[in-house]
Amino acid sequence: MKKFLYVGLIVLNFCFFTVMKEAEAKENHETTERKVILISFDGMKNDYTKKYVQENKLPHIKQMLENGVTAKKPITITPSLTAPSHAAIATGATPKQTGIVSNHFHEPNTTLDNEESGFKAEIEVPPLWEEARKQGKTTATIAFPGANPKEEKQGDYSIYHGETWAPSNLESLTFKKTTEWVQSPKSFSPLKESEFRIKMKNEKDRVIHILAIDSTDDQHENYDTFILSEDKKVDADDTIVKGNKWGSIPIHMKDKQSAGFWFKMKVENRELNRPIKLYRTAVTSSQISGPKGFAEEIEKEFGFYPAQDDDEALEKGWITRQEYEEISKRCIMWITKVSLYIKQQYNPDLLMFYAPHIDHEQHKYLLIDPRQPDYSDEKSKQYMSYIEWSYRVADEVVGATMNSLQDNDYLFVVSDHGMEPAHSTLSPNKVLQDAGLLTVDPKDKTKINYAASKAYAIPSGSAANVYINLKNREKGGVVPQDEYENVREQIIEAFKAVEVSYNKGAIIQHEMKKVKSAIQTDNFSFGTVQQHVKNMWSHLLEPRVHPYESVLKNENITLLEHQNAGDVVLIGAPGYVMGSDVEKNVSPPIELGTHGGDANRSMLRPIFIATGAEFFKGKEIKTTSNLDIAPTIYDLLGLEIPSFVEGKIIEGIFKDQNSEEHSE
Repeated sequence: MKKFLYVGLIVLNFCFFTVMKEAEAKENHETTERKVILISFDGMKNDYTKKYVQENKLPHIKQMLENGVTAKKPITITPSLTAPSHAAIATGATPKQTGIVSNHFHEPNTTLDNEESGFKAEIEVPPLWEEARKQGKTTATIAFPGANPKEEKQGDYSIYHGETWAPSNLESLTFKKTTEWVQSPKSFSPLKESEFRIKMKNEKDRVIHILAIDSTDDQHENYDTFILSEDKKVDADDTIVKGNKWGSIPIHMKDKQSAGFWFKMKVENRELNRPIKLYRTAVTSSQISGPKGFAEEIEKEFGFYPAQDDDEALEKGWITRQEYEEISKRCIMWITKVSLYIKQQYNPDLLMFYAPHIDHEQHKYLLIDPRQPDYSDEKSKQYMSYIEWSYRVADEVVGATMNSLQDNDYLFVVSDHGMEPAHSTLSPNKVLQDAGLLTVDPKDKTKINYAASKAYAIPSGSAANVYINLKNREKGGVVPQDEYENVREQIIEAFKAVEVSYNKGAIIQHEMKKVKSAIQTDNFSFGTVQQHVKNMWSHLLEPRVHPYESVLKNENITLLEHQNAGDVVLIGAPGYVMGSDVEKNVSPPIELGTHGGDANRSMLRPIFIATGAEFFKGKEIKTTSNLDIAPTIYDLLGLEIPSFVEGKIIEGIFKDQNSEEHSE
C-alpha cells in the first residue's frame, strides 16, 4: 500500500508540475506584445537589391538595412519556384511535407493530363497564420500565396485576388447627341452619348453608357468631362472623369463580390466628331474573409482589387509604358494600403502581404545575356530601367510600412527566390517523344495523346516533373508495375543524353565590342582587354553542353520525397527555361527571366532583411534559409514551434542571443 501511495504521489507531482509549466508557457505566449509584419516581394534578387542600395536608389530599404539585420547569402529551396518557396516561408517545411512541389504538378489517381496549381492546392501542414491563430493570435494575410479565402486556409483578416470576369479591351466609341439622360448636369455644348458592352464570364453582359459634357464656356465644342453609368441616370453611384485621366467603375456581382475595372478615355478630338478610344483594364475581383461587415468595410474604403498588369495591352499599343506602370503600381499600392489599414484598425499579431511586380518585370525584361534573342547593350539598358522601376516601387512599399511601425513591431522583408536570364527554352516532352515514351496525335502533332503515353512532363520555370503513366496509380495508366523501374531508367538516360550548343557567336561578338570599347577609352587597360579576349576563347573552345543539369529520381531529392513530385525531376542548367513544346528540343526563350533551378546559384538568392527593437542594427549575418523565417516568427510571437518545422530560429539577429530569454 505504501508503495502504491508513493507512486501515486510521484505521478501527482509530475502532473502538477506539467500543468504548471503548461500554464506558465501559455501565460508567456499570451502576454507577448510583439507584432510581426512580413512582406514578400516575389523574385526580388539579393544581388540587385544590394546594388540599387549602394547606388542610393532604394532609400527606405537602405534605412531598414541600417536599422536592422540582413543576410549576405540567403538561400531558398530547390526548386526555386514561387509556390513551393512561399509554402516554405509560410511553414518552415520543405515540399516533402507541404506537398507544394512546383507551381504546377500532377496529383496521383487522376488522368495523366491532370494539372494542379501550386497556388490553389492546400498546403499539407498548417501555415504560420493558421497555426498562430490556433495558439490564440490574430492574423492577417493579404494576397499571400497559399492564403486563399476560397480554400478556407487564410488569416482572421484575409484578402486574395478573385476571378477575372472579363479581359481588358480597347473600346472604340462613337458619340451622338442625346436628351435621354436623367439629372444630367449643365453642358455648354449639346450633350452627347456613347456606350460599350463588356462580355462577362458566367454573368450577364454589362452595358456601360457614357455621357459627354462640355464644362467650358469658351464658345467651342470642348467635351472634357464624361459620366459613366449603367442606367443613364446621373447619381452618386456613377463615375465622373476628365478626358485622358484614369477613372474606375465598380461592378456588383450576383454573389456580392467586389469587382470592377479602371479605364482611361483617350480623348484627342475634343469635339467628339470622330470615334475616340477608351482603354479599360480587365474586370477583376477579390476574395475577402473576416468578421461580419469586414468585406463591406474594405470595399467602401478601397474599392475592388485592381488588375495586376496588362502585358497584352502594352504589346498591342493600347497603353503606353507609363500607363502600364500606373496599372501595376496601383495594384501594389492597393495591397499595401489595405494591409496597413488592417494593421492600424485591427492590430493583428501577424500580418503577411505580398507583391508580385518585381517577378513579373524580370520574367519579361531580364535581358542581360548576349545569348538572349535581340540582345544589345542599348536594349538591355532600356529593359533594366523597367526592372529598376519595379524595385523602386518595392522601396515605396517598404517606406510606407516602416512609417506605420510601432515600438513593438518587427518587420521582415523577404523574397521567395531570385532570377536568372534565359536564352533558350527546353522541351522535355519532345525528349520523351523522341525516346518513344510520349505519343502525339497523328492528326495534330502539337497535341499529346495522354492515354497512349508512358510518361509526361509538367514544366515550371527552370524545372520540370516527369510522371510515369503507371497502372493502379494513374487513372487510365498504361505502364505495368513490373516495368516501372525500366521506364524510369529510360527517362533518365534520355535526358542525360541530351546535348545542345548555344549562340556562341553572340557572346563572341559582344566580347569583341567590349575589346574595341576598352581600346578606344582614355583609361586604356591592357588587363581589361586581355580578360575580354580570354572570354572569347573560352566560349570558342567550350564543347556542347548538357542543358538538363540534374536528372534525378524524386527519392534522391530529399526535399521532394512526396507523391506530388514527378518520378523523375529535371532541373535546367543556367540560361534554360522549360516549355511545353513537342516539336523542337530547343527553341527561343518563352521568357527572358526564369527561376526554379538550384537554389545555390548566386542569381537565385532571395533577400532577407529584418528590423525590430531586439534585433541588431546594421548587422550582416552570413546566411539564412527561407525555411528559417517561420520558426523565427513563432519564436518572436512566443508560440510553440510545431514539430513539422524543419527550419531553425535565425542566429545572429537578436541582441540577446539566449533564445529562451527573448521568447519570454
